Amino acid sequence: MRKNILLSLILLSSWPGIMRAQSGSEFDVKALAKKMEERFEACPRREIVAKFDRKHHKQVWQKEAWGPPTDVFAVVKPNDSILYPYLLTIEFSLSFAYGPEQQSKADAETDTNLSQLPTPVVTLRRGKYRNVYLAGKDGIRLRTREVLHEKLDGTLSTWEERPSWPDACWDQIAGK
Repeated sequence: MRKNILLSLILLSSWPGIMRAQSGSEFDVKALAKKMEERFEACPRREIVAKFDRKHHKQVWQKEAWGPPTDVFAVVKPNDSILYPYLLTIEFSLSFAYGPEQQSKADAETDTNLSQLPTPVVTLRRGKYRNVYLAGKDGIRLRTREVLHEKLDGTLSTWEERPSWPDACWDQIAGK
C-alpha cells in the first residue's frame, strides 16, 4: 500500500501537467455550479397522463405532475480523476400533484388545477433528488441520478439510484 502511495506521489511530482490540469485557472467550477443551479431552477414541471385500471375492469385517466425543482443547491468536491477533477452534486426537491380521475385521455390532458396529496400520504411521494456529475475543463458528464425518500414516520431512507425520466428537464441537463 505504501509503495503504491509513494509511487503515485513520485509520478505526480515528476509530471507537472497533472497538477495544472486540476488547478488550472481556465476552469471555474464555482461558476459552473451556479449555472447548473440556474438551469435546474428554470425547468418546468413534468406532466404525464396515465391510464389506471380500477375495480370491475373500469379504466380511468389521470394527469400527474412532478416539480418544478425547488430548494436547488450545488455542492462541489474534489475527485481523483485527471479528466474530471471535480464531483458536482445538484440536490433538489420535487413536489407531486395529480388531477381528478377522468373517463377519457383527452379530458385528463386538459386538467390544469392539480392537487397535492393530503398529509400524511404526501410523504410517500415527496423526496429529495440529486444528480451527480463528473466535471472538468472539457465539460461535465452524468455519473448517477438518485432519490432519498421520506418514510411515513418522517425519517429519511438511504440514497437510491433512480431511473431517468426522458421528459423531465432536470434529467436532461448534461446527461451525456
